[in-house]
Amino acid sequence: MQTATVGDVQKNFAEVLRKIKAGEEVIVTRRGVPVAKITALGAKQNIDWPDFYRESIELKGKPLSEVVTGNREERF
Repeated sequence: MQTATVGDVQKNFAEVLRKIKAGEEVIVTRRGVPVAKITALGAKQNIDWPDFYRESIELKGKPLSEVVTGNREERF
């Protein structure tokens, strides 16, 4: 874990980012007091999405669109 002052981070931000990307953590200090810790984001994980189509159930009866249009025709 590396320590850097606020001024160091402002002046050398690209270098600080390179170190963070390489896996280092940087503690940012102001007047010798730690105020922040900068770490790299975790690696993106592959999300195991469920197969909604395969898990769907087959509905029986009229499609909803037919029910709605039928009800509208009855009103007029």
